[in-house]
Amino acid sequence: MIWINIILCGIITFLIRFIPLSGIMPKELPHKIKNTFKYIPLAVLTPIIFNGLSIFENNQYFIFENFKLYSALIAVFVALITNNIFATISLGMLSFLMMNNVLNI
Repeated sequence: MIWINIILCGIITFLIRFIPLSGIMPKELPHKIKNTFKYIPLAVLTPIIFNGLSIFENNQYFIFENFKLYSALIAVFVALITNNIFATISLGMLSFLMMNNVLNI
């Protein structure tokens, strides 16, 4: 059963890479497919970011001492206002460094 899964995953991986390069697919994708591609980064990055923001030790979630969470909220607020990725990352990182160094004395 494991070998069947490995072989099927290999075939699927090969086809995903081969079909666009072979000319079988049309040059321009349909508009509906293009619109669904914009949700992929959100669906993939949300669990990664949430996992990085949560601190779980000894069966307790730390919310008040979690400077990452506050920095992420500041970054989201900056992203909504400015719509600029450089400002979002810069102010998010700066706020985390300030909170971590000043408040964690």
